Amino acid sequence: MSGTPRLSNQAAAAATAPIATPVVLIELDFATGPFRVWTGLGPLDWAGKVFEGAGSIGAISDVEETVELRAVRLTLALSPVPQEVVDIALAERSYRLRPVTLWGALLDAQGAFVADPFPLWAGLMDTMEVTDGAEPSVALACESRLVDLERAEVRRYTDADQQAEFPGDRFFEFVPALQEAEIRLPNQ
Repeated sequence: MSGTPRLSNQAAAAATAPIATPVVLIELDFATGPFRVWTGLGPLDWAGKVFEGAGSIGAISDVEETVELRAVRLTLALSPVPQEVVDIALAERSYRLRPVTLWGALLDAQGAFVADPFPLWAGLMDTMEVTDGAEPSVALACESRLVDLERAEVRRYTDADQQAEFPGDRFFEFVPALQEAEIRLPNQ
């Protein structure tokens, strides 16, 4: 970690005020559009974006900071949630490996930002667990971008693999024919 403080001088000074409420803003970049919530009640406007209040139904696992270079997991949960939120979560198909961003902020007694929110955590969505029933819930596991370093890069020298990565490239088109081919070199 660098030695620079996360909070601006103005925010650091406000943190010692009698009333300074810490909040977290969360943005999930789903393929169907962004989902924005914050840890308070009602809508909150920041940077031209509206974050809906999750209040007491939202939970965030501990945000872990490490000095080592490794992937860090984070879980975001909503419980209990209305049925329409469960339906939306079940309908989301292409959320995996899409961006998640968390910002920390301080609000004054009037609910205004003391200073601009600061980056708290950024990563990628991994798995979503949706529980439907008497007390429906949605839990989203997220991983820091360093998870890509731990993920194996599986590539094959096949036409199908090349087409998936570079459509129209015919470089590996004749590899299967070469596997059984007998190639004779001229005698010198």
